[in-house]
Amino acid sequence: MYYGFDIGGTKVAFAIYDGALTLCHEERLGTPGDDYAALQRLILDRVLAADKRYGVRGMVGIGFPGILNRSDKSIVAANLPCINGRHLGADLSALLDREVRVDNDANCFLWSEVHQGAAEGAESALAVTIGTGIGGAVYVNGRLVQGRNWLAGEIGHYPLPGTILMKYPDLPRPRCGCGRLACFETYASGTGLERLYQQLSGERVSGQQIVARFEAREPNAVTALDCWLEIMAAGLATALSVLDPEVVVLGGGLCGLPALYEQLPLRLPGHLLPGVALPEIRQARFGGAGGVRGAALLHL
Repeated sequence: MYYGFDIGGTKVAFAIYDGALTLCHEERLGTPGDDYAALQRLILDRVLAADKRYGVRGMVGIGFPGILNRSDKSIVAANLPCINGRHLGADLSALLDREVRVDNDANCFLWSEVHQGAAEGAESALAVTIGTGIGGAVYVNGRLVQGRNWLAGEIGHYPLPGTILMKYPDLPRPRCGCGRLACFETYASGTGLERLYQQLSGERVSGQQIVARFEAREPNAVTALDCWLEIMAAGLATALSVLDPEVVVLGGGLCGLPALYEQLPLRLPGHLLPGVALPEIRQARFGGAGGVRGAALLHL
């Protein structure tokens, strides 16, 4: 049996999968703030209860929004004080007397899609999650690629291409959470779409509301989505020029927008070398469950 935990800022998702990767159990629990001992107890209790229920010693994987420190493998997750700076995998391995694997939540998302999902059978894949920010992950020849500093796939912090700033000189210049200006995610995320629409209309509404207005052909929404799609194509083209994957898997809150799958293949060639074969662009199969499912499957 495979046990997965996806630790977020407010919720911890827990799920159990059998050997056929069929979902057997899932639940959502509150993240215990900055109480590391409480988080360990939460995980320990669920694992031991599952072991007893299924009569096995399940394999445990954990996903989290952050990276691993290259020097000592501690977790770097500024928005999760309960695990920031901690050696969660090693500590839980000692408590549970078994190996506990940990990885970035975007990597878990892509690992899930590699196994029976949108990236199944591909030799190389790039995952892009479109939410409050932009997450990314890379898969090549049977394995996830984390990189020396665990930064592989962090396309949200690529600089916005200069061609976009030339085409749209009046774009706002928001400062990214990383401290820099003009990061790709400050424009291509759901938050970025909201910012573009606000600049045009003076009104701040959610990305889903903007999509609804776009579908109703509201002029400001049409203009904002057109600009957003061009930014998405330009930023994605930068990643494609480096990675050249067979498949791009889109996830996150805006991945269901049909215009992404209609427009990106039309717009990408304008940002790539002539004659480049485009990757297949697919919507994630497992959606919001991808993170916890991928964490559960980290032992595969």
